[in-house]
Amino acid sequence: MVSLIASDMATPADAIEAARNYAIALPDAIRRHLETASGAPTANDPRFACNETHIIASAAYEVGIDTAVLSDAIEGDAREAGLFHAALALEVARNDHPFFTPVLLLSGGEMTVTVRGNGKGGRNTKCLLSFASRIASAHTITALAVDTDGIDGTEENAGTFADSEMAARLAAAGLDVTALLADNDAWSAFSALDDLFSPGPTGTNVNDFRAILIDSEV
Repeated sequence: MVSLIASDMATPADAIEAARNYAIALPDAIRRHLETASGAPTANDPRFACNETHIIASAAYEVGIDTAVLSDAIEGDAREAGLFHAALALEVARNDHPFFTPVLLLSGGEMTVTVRGNGKGGRNTKCLLSFASRIASAHTITALAVDTDGIDGTEENAGTFADSEMAARLAAAGLDVTALLADNDAWSAFSALDDLFSPGPTGTNVNDFRAILIDSEV
């Protein structure tokens, strides 16, 4: 219902009228704000000066890369979700199935982490560490997993990047993927490789976001 009301609102007075029509009891603070507000900000409002909008799918098309949205509601254990995304990415990389390369796979949805160890991190870093543990044989896969609010779990990063070289880079640094996963210490893995993505808090939270680029074999 809220989305239907919001889509029809043009002014604060319209919002008050919509609330009245739908018998919605507005909190006093919201009603006072609507009664005194001048209206929605325009596109050139100074509050939007630092905003940037990038349509990722369109950008991919412009450079000849198809995109596919797997789902915007993937839930469940982060480690298992990472394995699912890895299996799909490997199928595409090896067999051009069910998508032809190059392709950008997009997915959303908030996962969960079952706490078993004493490590640091969040669901996106855990998902991508699990993902990276399975794609070492494919040198055409790169991925990003982030929380749109800018903070993933217990640390200050929004998420992280990963590619097929990650497992080997960790081994060269004396770190073991399996042990890090068992200790829920995905943050330490990506931090050691300087692969964390840390834009800071974004002030919004719409979903988790994952992008997996599968390039063609050279």
